[in-house]
Amino acid sequence: MGHRRAPRSNLAAPPALSGLARLRPTTPRRRGAVAVALAATLAVPALPAVGHAATPEAAPAVVPEAAPAAAPAAATAITEAAATTEEATTYPPILDPGANAADYFTPSWPDTAGNHIQAHGGQVVSVSAEALGVDAGSVVEGEEAGETVYYWYGEDRSNGYYGSPGVHAYKSYDTKNWTDEGIVLRSVSDAAELESDYFDALYDTVDDAGEPRADRIAEVNYHLNTNDAAEYTTIFERPKVLFNEQTNEWVLWWHSDGQTTPGGSMYARSMAGVAVSDSPIGPFTMTGVYRMPNRTNYQACISAAVPGQARDMTVFQDDDGTAYIVYSSEENRSLYIAELDADYTNVTHTTDVDMADAGQYAEDGRYPYLFADGSAEAPVRGEDFQIVKECGVLEAPALFQHGGKYYTVASGATGWAPNPQTYYTADSMLGPWIRGVEAGDQHENVAYNAIPEGGDGLLSVGDTRRTSFGSQSTNVLDLGGGRYVYMGDRWNSGAANSNYVWLPVTIGENGRAEMRNPATEDPARWADGWDESYWDDKGTGTEIWRVTDDGLPDEVAPGEDFGATLPDAVPVEVDGATSDVTVTWSATSFDERGTQTITGTLAAGDGFTAGRTFARTVEVREDGIANLAPGASVAASSRANLAPTVVDGNVKGKGWDDWTSSGYPRNSWLSFTWPLTQDLEEVVLHTYKDGSGATWPSTVAAEYLDASGAWTTTDVRVDLAQDAGSVAPVATLDVSDLPGTNGLRLRLTTATNTWQSVSEVQVWGADDVVDLCRADGTTVSASFHQTEWETLPAANACDGSASTSWSTWSGSAGRDEVTFTVEPTQPRAVDRVGFTSTEGTIARVGVEYRDAAGTWHATSAQDVVPSAAGVPTSVAFEPVWGSAVRLTFATPGSYLKIPALGVGARTTSVEPAVAARCVGRDKAQLVTTVRNTSDRRASFEIRTPYGDRVVRDVAPGRTGQAVVSTRFTALDAGSVTVTKRGEPGLTAGYAATDCR
Repeated sequence: MGHRRAPRSNLAAPPALSGLARLRPTTPRRRGAVAVALAATLAVPALPAVGHAATPEAAPAVVPEAAPAAAPAAATAITEAAATTEEATTYPPILDPGANAADYFTPSWPDTAGNHIQAHGGQVVSVSAEALGVDAGSVVEGEEAGETVYYWYGEDRSNGYYGSPGVHAYKSYDTKNWTDEGIVLRSVSDAAELESDYFDALYDTVDDAGEPRADRIAEVNYHLNTNDAAEYTTIFERPKVLFNEQTNEWVLWWHSDGQTTPGGSMYARSMAGVAVSDSPIGPFTMTGVYRMPNRTNYQACISAAVPGQARDMTVFQDDDGTAYIVYSSEENRSLYIAELDADYTNVTHTTDVDMADAGQYAEDGRYPYLFADGSAEAPVRGEDFQIVKECGVLEAPALFQHGGKYYTVASGATGWAPNPQTYYTADSMLGPWIRGVEAGDQHENVAYNAIPEGGDGLLSVGDTRRTSFGSQSTNVLDLGGGRYVYMGDRWNSGAANSNYVWLPVTIGENGRAEMRNPATEDPARWADGWDESYWDDKGTGTEIWRVTDDGLPDEVAPGEDFGATLPDAVPVEVDGATSDVTVTWSATSFDERGTQTITGTLAAGDGFTAGRTFARTVEVREDGIANLAPGASVAASSRANLAPTVVDGNVKGKGWDDWTSSGYPRNSWLSFTWPLTQDLEEVVLHTYKDGSGATWPSTVAAEYLDASGAWTTTDVRVDLAQDAGSVAPVATLDVSDLPGTNGLRLRLTTATNTWQSVSEVQVWGADDVVDLCRADGTTVSASFHQTEWETLPAANACDGSASTSWSTWSGSAGRDEVTFTVEPTQPRAVDRVGFTSTEGTIARVGVEYRDAAGTWHATSAQDVVPSAAGVPTSVAFEPVWGSAVRLTFATPGSYLKIPALGVGARTTSVEPAVAARCVGRDKAQLVTTVRNTSDRRASFEIRTPYGDRVVRDVAPGRTGQAVVSTRFTALDAGSVTVTKRGEPGLTAGYAATDCR
């Protein structure tokens, strides 16, 4: 959770906790004998939470001092609730209708007495009766021997966000039906409660003469008083429990926070508390409240960070017994892991000094050594602590382990509002950690909420609202055999009716974690709840696996049936061993062009059940057609920052919508512009269902940019039914009759009062032109760019964004001429350039190309007069073979500002190379070498200034050569034109040569 303090004026005073706080053991003892003194409370269920009337079966063995009797009506109501509570056989079904929906906080999850479970921000610990570490007779009943027992610990919010009674515990044998075990770590609402025998037995708050220890009471009260009216209010969050087999103690850690000044922030302390007990159901005794280890530069992400902050946290116990605490620090900017000591009650490096001077509490006088400052006492990063993610703004960590890989699930820090959660993995607890399972992938360092649907590191699949199905993580419960249950909270600002989101997590190829919602994934089967059988057909197992060779074609044509080429089995590697496993495929053909996903489903084998799936992509394309949208500058009528998401390749995730702070526009647009003229064929617009309504256009109409730079309407349009009950539709527009254009605009209108959401737009057109300006590896430079503030460099003209520009404005007299050079990774056939200048005056422009020897040659495009400012300029010339292209702009006494520039490379089956050489000392020759890059034999005509030649019958992939002798001892730089039948001639230059 982030900073969520509500205004005091909106909060009712919490009810008194005196009855709960004054529970007195039959034989009071001091701290060392609490297990004996409170043995009677361990043999039966503990006192229910405040606000829950006790049933006869759950009556406490020890009557609270001065506790009022329960009203008969209340007792009757609870008895009736208990009588009508049926045994649960499934986990509650989860829907995500949105926080404003009336049923958002339903269904409530009752305990076996019919009361809403109060275990928020919690954790489930599973143990067997034999492994409890205490006398089984005092903890569980005899018939439980041999069974697995589950304990669910969490925040008790029965009084709302403030006035929490403490940490509540519940017990179960099936993780679906939970018995109330009461408050196991108790808070107080008034310091006077600490004088009771109960708290005296735990904290020695009264001396032998019966007098209160004022200093001791004040010290404990500071960390246990949750009353909002207290001078220093405390909060309990994220309680997590470990069982230490060496000490036979249960260790409870929690996020202990609160005010450091009266009326101040509830998150000023930023500490982690720890308490111990001899029993899983308490009572737990607080032994420390600490700040946690930090790197020395803990303010690297935000200057407001204070030393050793520890907020949302969890704990983790490794197979070798080593335990760790995981906590959000540095104002939630960085997520840390620190190793705990052998007792699990502190970190490994301690000191007798409160290094943060923050009012830490340490029963034994030992505080964490906070800083990795290199001293002998200090923790070392990578040995004693690690940072999962620096500057990532993450909280609510939940850890688990699968197949030797460690997982950390975490949410963003967005207050009470849920968000799309991410996860990190590592091969050891102390890292290094990576996002998802693919190191260095494209989503490794983006913001957690910028990972697209299906992206590596995004936990949820099918999470249409991008809210982790309306939840925030708290724990991952391991049911064994590769079956994991995500435990989350659906917060209602900390209100008592905040409920729980438990969902299945599957582990896919390479260890990829995926959380789905059964209720929406398969409503016919799981609408009323889900159970362990969910995993029966999901290919569960305990190891990491991967398909080493999928055998799929890289490219297919639209509608092509490639089923006959698909393999019946694929090699699957598990723990270093590879075996063939039978596979079935989700498709054998695709009608839509573009990158399509095909899913393989594996049969059972190698310790896995049937149902493992792996996804691959197949490119569906036809010769001569490509998606031109990713190479366009994308703009929008509103929310321009989201416009580029409609060309990110993700046709399922949310992209752009037209919402504005002043309401719903109803008439919006998306535009796509190119510096080079494009021949368009078809537009495919994928809409997105953003909520329960029909959040998409009712009409999509096409406009194009004419030669004058004006948007021109057309009769190309598609109407979409705005049926809220249907899935988001796809609009397809035939734009093949439009003239060649530098721009396409889609006009979006809606008939309803809603925002219009678009996931992806594909603009299909001729692929015979490649923009070298934006090609991978291309180097872009200019003879001059704006120097007043060292901004607006040449690269801005080739970044595909209309919002960034290359400019030659200098703040003084304008330059008369400037050049712009585009150098691709290898020579290409170039025949056009295009640009749009938005400011200044360009009188003319000329285009040159560079030969292999570095000599520049003029193209047929010289002294071209460009279009007016804001109107695209297209310059075509006879095709040339160049290693670079240079544009020279004449700007007499002025400047230019160009947001978009392109250099068009055409497809050719000719690769020429020309060189002049000397024969003896008095004769020069021209040698032209031609490579045939087509799939058929071809002949080439070669025209030179000194004669023509024909190179005949060149095999595919081979070269032919023509030599022209001259009578000259020196040759000026010049060019040769090579022509293959059916293609335009291609001019290649050569450098000057002197044979004297």
